[in-house]
Amino acid sequence: MTGGDPPPTGRAAPHDHGGPAWWDPLSHRPAHANPETGPLLGVVGVLVGSNVIANEVLPSWAYIPWNIAVAGTLVWVARRWGRTSFRELGLSPDRLRSGLVWGGLAATAVAGITAIGALLPVTRELFHDDRAADLSLGGLAAYALVEIPLGTVLAEETMFRGVLPAMFRRRFAHRRNWAIRGDATAAVLFGLWHVLPSLDLAASNTALKDLPFGLGVPVAIAASVGATAAAGLGFTWLRNRSGSLAAPMLLHWAINGSGIVAAWIVQH
Repeated sequence: MTGGDPPPTGRAAPHDHGGPAWWDPLSHRPAHANPETGPLLGVVGVLVGSNVIANEVLPSWAYIPWNIAVAGTLVWVARRWGRTSFRELGLSPDRLRSGLVWGGLAATAVAGITAIGALLPVTRELFHDDRAADLSLGGLAAYALVEIPLGTVLAEETMFRGVLPAMFRRRFAHRRNWAIRGDATAAVLFGLWHVLPSLDLAASNTALKDLPFGLGVPVAIAASVGATAAAGLGFTWLRNRSGSLAAPMLLHWAINGSGIVAAWIVQH
């Protein structure tokens, strides 16, 4: 047990691997499983309530402080009642440099792919988005440089690549493939997190609005949930390889930021 880590709790875990070595070569099985479901149910309940409040209740100015406050609260819960360490949460300072390197490389690749997609006629139509078209240059800068990294990326990566995987891994630590079980469960919840935001996508994306028989909404929901769950696994793999939340944060920022910037350029 490293300095500052909470004491172990729960029953002793067996010593089999958490999954294939390519999935997570850095993490070690928690010395003790945490079979308590109360803290996990509490975290999931907070996430559900926060999602509804952020998307349906709060004014736009409150989006960033609300999400940061929720993420910080869940880190505290994971440390206090989930018995997780900063390393398990991806917040260990000694892994920051690795996270910046891995995340920087991934972000550069994504920005390049997005630029190519915006230039090619066959994919250019996908970048027609009313949300980007309505932004001024200053609004675009605020959205890409403030709202996305602070209101979306920081909070979501902390919650879905930090808190939830760490707590689910503790929950499954007495089982085989404990790491994959925990990470996959968190990824599914990350997909469901995007149900409400996908409704805005259906209303603003030209290609979705043009679908017949009102299929825009169900297609948007299914595509958003499936794509973000898959992306969640990709983000988690990057976090596992680097050992730091900095890596998926940079990639997540690149995906969302380059997408809105490309859409703005295409429509202006």
